[in-house]
Amino acid sequence: MALNEMSFALGPKNILEELVKRYSDREFLLYSSIVRSQDCLLVDISGKESVFETGLNYRVVNAIGPTDWDGLLELRYMTLDTDQQKVFNAVMASWDDPKARPLGLKSAKVLLSLKKSYQFLLLNVWEDEQDYLAWNHAADNKLAQFGHDGNKAPIDKLYTRVR
Repeated sequence: MALNEMSFALGPKNILEELVKRYSDREFLLYSSIVRSQDCLLVDISGKESVFETGLNYRVVNAIGPTDWDGLLELRYMTLDTDQQKVFNAVMASWDDPKARPLGLKSAKVLLSLKKSYQFLLLNVWEDEQDYLAWNHAADNKLAQFGHDGNKAPIDKLYTRVR
């Protein structure tokens, strides 16, 4: 079954683990920030209506590669106008070919905010941090041109899987 929607919650591990217990009928993934291990991310991949009050709800518009949740999780937030969306979509379409994907990229999902049609979240799963860093700093990284909310750079968050 294809995953059509995803929801996210941020917070301390103990609070997010309580949500996992309270909604045991859901399929959750728990991640810890690589910058601050006490900052955690709970991902609802059940496809059901969100139980989170965070407003971080997205529609999956593209899935690249086989779904794989194990590895370094990168959340890349971008604000894209109509012209930028065309370039972004072309880059994502090129990633359908495994040979055109960045080295070490296991899977990717392009998500669109349910609140704002110009807010995108690229969810990438990398083999490891070195692969992510090599791609992120590469001169041919075509996604580096896209910023978020008026900033020249995207907001990029990195997580490792807890459960």
